Amino acid sequence: MRISYLFNSSIPSSNPGSIQVANMCTAMSILSNDVNLVTPATGLNVAFSKFYGLKNSIKIKKIGIFKKFPLGINYYLFSIASIIYGISIKTDLFITRNFFTLFLLTLLKKKVIIEIHHDLSSEGRIVKLLYKIFDILNNKNIIKVIAITNGVKKYLINEVKVKKKKIHVLSSVSGLKFTFKNLKKKKNLNVGYFGSLEKSKGSDFIVKLAKFDKKNNYFIFGGNSEEVKKLNYSNKSANLKIYKSIEYGKLNKYISNMDVLVIPSNIRVIRSLGGVGNISKYTSPMKIFDYLASGKLIIASDVRVYREILQHNKNCILIKKLNILVWLKTLNQIQYNLEKINKIKRNAFNLSKKYTYKLRAKKLLENCNF
Repeated sequence: MRISYLFNSSIPSSNPGSIQVANMCTAMSILSNDVNLVTPATGLNVAFSKFYGLKNSIKIKKIGIFKKFPLGINYYLFSIASIIYGISIKTDLFITRNFFTLFLLTLLKKKVIIEIHHDLSSEGRIVKLLYKIFDILNNKNIIKVIAITNGVKKYLINEVKVKKKKIHVLSSVSGLKFTFKNLKKKKNLNVGYFGSLEKSKGSDFIVKLAKFDKKNNYFIFGGNSEEVKKLNYSNKSANLKIYKSIEYGKLNKYISNMDVLVIPSNIRVIRSLGGVGNISKYTSPMKIFDYLASGKLIIASDVRVYREILQHNKNCILIKKLNILVWLKTLNQIQYNLEKINKIKRNAFNLSKKYTYKLRAKKLLENCNF
């Protein structure tokens, strides 16, 4: 089957969406499909396979006239250009995350799968108006509506009136592979965070935590050079090191050096990239699945949507408040109950085997042969 994934963002990039799309296209290709990834002519000047740590390459078509992230009128023009390319290569199935692209594909009666990771609140006025007037997501040419979480599914059913049978929930997954190791008693723990430096996702909290916890070593990997410089300005702790984002293909090495991985998210408000919207009801952070795959101890905020995957004292430790003293107490108790901690770690590692790109690609394309 010839598949065109129309993606209006940068490739290669450390953006979680880009990482997921790159891995999904590769997984679909491994499943004997002819996969074409269509993007703007943006992204880092790094080899695709090397950046993402992938052994297989895929066909990538970068539309040359879009040399910057497509905003404003270019947002709509890229959708048109990417569809024209997809039609020109006789695509059997289109996949997109873009609501405007989806609208055009339904008008053209093309078979399409839409992946939805949030509500419509962050979309432009034209898109909001189109989806208010037309019952687009129930169009018969949409093969599947993929919701990243049950929170997104609930929103689509209740607020957008999408038929329940059309929606399939497929969470994020991980493309990383590790060897499981038990945690042994040691003088200092290495506590790591990998991800966005958006405040609501916890970077500022880790800076404060490291200031109070002189016993353990803290590491933050995320953001660009400017964001790291800004966060370092508030960092006065010798036991905290802050680095910019690591290429996905190199993450294993750095995660392997950690003992504990943390997700100190704001319980009520989690902003998407750029600090907009509130995705706390919908998000399925990739780092949850990378953390599970590592077999390290996960300590996370008790965000309701995280509980679709994470279970307190089974595959992680969930904390209800972003309270320095509570987090400190939890970290200090780890070394006194290693048998329980290693059981939690093992459960997380075993669970991760259900969340791979190959399995996700199979579920996505199930019953999609034409």
